[in-house]
Amino acid sequence: MTPQRIGVIGGGQLARMLFGAALDLDLAISFLVRPGDEGIAGQAANVTVDELTLASLERFASQVDVLTFEHELAPIEVLKELEQRGVCLRPSADTMAIAANKLAQRELFQRLKLPIPRFVKLHADTVFDLPCIAKAITGGYDGRGVRWINEASELDPLVTSDTPWLLEELLEVDTEIAVLTVSTPEGDITTYPPVRTVQRDGICVEVQWPSGASEDLEGRARAIATAIARDLAYVGVLAVEFFVVAGKLYVNEIAPRVHNSGHLTIEAASTSQFENHLRAVAGLPLGPTNMRTPATMVNLLGKLTSLDDYEPPPNTRLHLYGKEGRPGRKVGHVTATAATVAEASQLAHRARDKICIHE
Repeated sequence: MTPQRIGVIGGGQLARMLFGAALDLDLAISFLVRPGDEGIAGQAANVTVDELTLASLERFASQVDVLTFEHELAPIEVLKELEQRGVCLRPSADTMAIAANKLAQRELFQRLKLPIPRFVKLHADTVFDLPCIAKAITGGYDGRGVRWINEASELDPLVTSDTPWLLEELLEVDTEIAVLTVSTPEGDITTYPPVRTVQRDGICVEVQWPSGASEDLEGRARAIATAIARDLAYVGVLAVEFFVVAGKLYVNEIAPRVHNSGHLTIEAASTSQFENHLRAVAGLPLGPTNMRTPATMVNLLGKLTSLDDYEPPPNTRLHLYGKEGRPGRKVGHVTATAATVAEASQLAHRARDKICIHE
């Protein structure tokens, strides 16, 4: 079978890493990029810069065999119209609609009888235990759209805002883990081993493998992630994020794409998440998802100093995203591999400190 021509909606850092994997696989890949996206600029030859309208997406889709995504910002009604016109979307428009809506995600988890924090959609007359967490139902990411609520009066501006919100119980989280699933068009699903994610101010700052979780807990996380991917009839890489509280798992959210928690698979896994996503989307056989070595990935946030004199520590690799630095913005990451996850973490942080980030 001739591999399909792949079109990617989005042009950030994930697009850069997908492009590298496409080169290794000798796959034809194109990108539709909104004005202002920086990551893929100057990297790939086939880049179209345009707003994400029905007309632009239809033109782009006519040049490829299948569309996939590196973000959840494409208008859902446009994606549904494209599918009705015969465009192949992997993942589907219905999946993208669920992933872009935190309330829809929680309703999915409820239907599948999965463990989740207590939640309620916020209305003017909503009564909920305080303190709690408020989350924007749409549009939130990297800590944006998340509020810690201590007093009922803090809900007033959220009730009257144009963005709908939900309230979620405040958990005493011990740690967070994530599982990446990879699904083929035929419905075969495999998972990468769970990783531990470290969050600060709602932003992932570090990812580690092994996760440090028990074998039983990791098995439950993989089973839950597989159940979600199967229910969605998913194709490609799906990220499922979990809270761990007193040995119990709670599903937090899903992301319908390659994900920050899987960046370390480039160096540490037999097949990176980027290669396997393209394999799945193109209908090629999947590569093995085992991890070959302990690893740590550290995100680089803010602004970097000059890299002219940068000397990487051993067994580390620097990935830059081609983005202008500003506070809280991911501009790159460092992955380190070692005999233990503690040693890998130490190496990754040493590399990060050499770059002298001003966050």
